Amino acid sequence: MISLEKQILYILMRKPEMEVSELIDIYQGRRYSPQSVRNALSRLKRLGYIRHHRRRYSLTSAGTNFLTAFQFKLAQKDRTWNGSWHLVLYQIPESHRNFRNTLRQELIHLGYGQLYHSVFLSPHDQTQSVRQILEEQGLSEFVSMFTGHFTFGEIDSKVHEIWDLEHIRGLYEEFLAWGSEKRTHFSRLPSISPWDAFFEILELGERFGNILLQDPILPAKFLPKDWPGPEAWRLYRELYDHLIQYVESDKGILQLARK
Repeated sequence: MISLEKQILYILMRKPEMEVSELIDIYQGRRYSPQSVRNALSRLKRLGYIRHHRRRYSLTSAGTNFLTAFQFKLAQKDRTWNGSWHLVLYQIPESHRNFRNTLRQELIHLGYGQLYHSVFLSPHDQTQSVRQILEEQGLSEFVSMFTGHFTFGEIDSKVHEIWDLEHIRGLYEEFLAWGSEKRTHFSRLPSISPWDAFFEILELGERFGNILLQDPILPAKFLPKDWPGPEAWRLYRELYDHLIQYVESDKGILQLARK
């Protein structure tokens, strides 16, 4: 089950500003009490993911970054790779160790893989996202970025060392098993209430998003022929399209559910 905190982040991504009373109304009659909603908002504020101004909550840039890796990777899967690699190189002093660890984790979530100790690479141009992270963390002076082609040291043979594709395969296969059960369950229901469908969409996005935080979306030439990613993408789209039809009758919920 998707956590309440992540549910609220996804809701705020779709409706930029909300009062606590609106969020409490959304969860009225569900398993979360008004106090649990307030507690979740307090935790998100402490993490720096949301701000509170004039009784309304909204996402911070950190909260947006936490969620947008999913949308970015959705956009990459059908693009043709031009053969260029994008490298991030850093030399961050020990006094900034915590920021260095945060940067490393952020790069991995964006799909970068570790080529050498302080060198990460990606087949996708994510300069804007990386620069935003660097500016927020105050690390710009310690980092360089480069785009180009390898002229020595063939990278193709190292892909399976840089990214754990077998682990990612397992995540996709787990999603396919879970999604197939969901598809069977939905097919047996005469209908689904708009709010139930909305929270199913949130859980669907959470489960698939967790995979995308680990999948670098490599060009097809680097993937095994039986890679389960495309099948998982199709199942995700099928489930989303099935659920959204139940939400469409409620304009307010539809605003929250549309990507």
